Amino acid sequence: MDVSVIIVNYKVPDYIYQCVLSLKKALIHYDYEIFVVDNNSQDNSSDFLNKYHKDIIYIQNNDNLGFSRANNIAIKQAKGKYVLIINPDTFVSEDIIDICVDFMNSHEDAAACGVKMFSAQGKYARESKRGIPKVFTAFCKLVGLCTLFPKSKLFGKYYMGHLNENEVCEIEILSGAFMFVRNDAFEKVGVFDEDYFMYGEDIDLSYRFLKAGYKNYFLPIPIIHYKGESTQKISYQYVNNFNKSMIIFFKKHFSIYSWLLEFPILSAVYFKALIGYFKVGLFKLLGLVPSVQDVAYKKKFLVFTNFDDESDDPALKILNKFGYKTDVIHINDDTMKNGHLSLQNNGNDYDFVVYNTSIFSFKDIISYFTKNNKPDDVEVALYHPDINKIITSIQVLEL
Repeated sequence: MDVSVIIVNYKVPDYIYQCVLSLKKALIHYDYEIFVVDNNSQDNSSDFLNKYHKDIIYIQNNDNLGFSRANNIAIKQAKGKYVLIINPDTFVSEDIIDICVDFMNSHEDAAACGVKMFSAQGKYARESKRGIPKVFTAFCKLVGLCTLFPKSKLFGKYYMGHLNENEVCEIEILSGAFMFVRNDAFEKVGVFDEDYFMYGEDIDLSYRFLKAGYKNYFLPIPIIHYKGESTQKISYQYVNNFNKSMIIFFKKHFSIYSWLLEFPILSAVYFKALIGYFKVGLFKLLGLVPSVQDVAYKKKFLVFTNFDDESDDPALKILNKFGYKTDVIHINDDTMKNGHLSLQNNGNDYDFVVYNTSIFSFKDIISYFTKNNKPDDVEVALYHPDINKIITSIQVLEL
């Protein structure tokens, strides 16, 4: 078998539908298997996914086992020469597997490769390539030096900002949102460390690959990772989980230094949490937190349609049901060639641009949306005619 794909699900079946749909187009010339490991979602995930993707291997857990343990269940069953670990809230281009397989076949020293991730707003995600969080590197991230000096090899090593994100390069740490791994490397170094519940397990595994004599690579292939930027990085839960994972990593790999960093890391957790709660409280006090209704009616969608009569377009019917503002671009040869880029938003302020996946390829959608001349703060949304739903980074809309 060529490729085994593993996706962990926790109450996001629509995003997995979209992710698998894009992957199947990329895997069409390969012998593959797709595992979906469900962490006790207790919803309709199984029935929904098996209806539209009957060939997936669905593994149901009775508890939320976390990222590491859930992936490991499938990794131990994977038959592919390569194993793709991928987050459910992603979609990929039709040529991504070809590029990854060709690269790994020609680089026997590679344990794994990662790709160039973009947020739903088409912004490059720095976590696409990272350095080993040794003491000084972790300190620079903790105090913000890597943000102040992002291109510095000394201060910005956490995100390896000194390396060009438009070129293939050797890196140290891969993102668990997309890891294309040689199965033999798992057999040599082991699977994910189950001491990590969420966050940090990708750092640990990448470092173990390096210690075993392998190399990790970054390939400048763009993908969309919805939650790459929308995760609330100031929230207590995120900061707490991530930084506690760092403590686990230091105790395991750099135990002589772990006591030096445990206090400042925990201090940072509580300080950032306090700042986050203060901000939320202040916004509420000043009346700056809009109601759900206000947010809904302020959203505006630009929709590409191939219907002569706009009232027949099912995507527009969905948006009209929720009362969203809409504008329409009728598809012609120029539209298909240039997407919305040549329009420069046509002078209007849109929040989302909706692409119909039966008309536009995933590769074209990603290409259109990750160009620098795209209007800022506009998010990608995909309409899938088979399920008649619009999927955005924040919600799934259906009739």
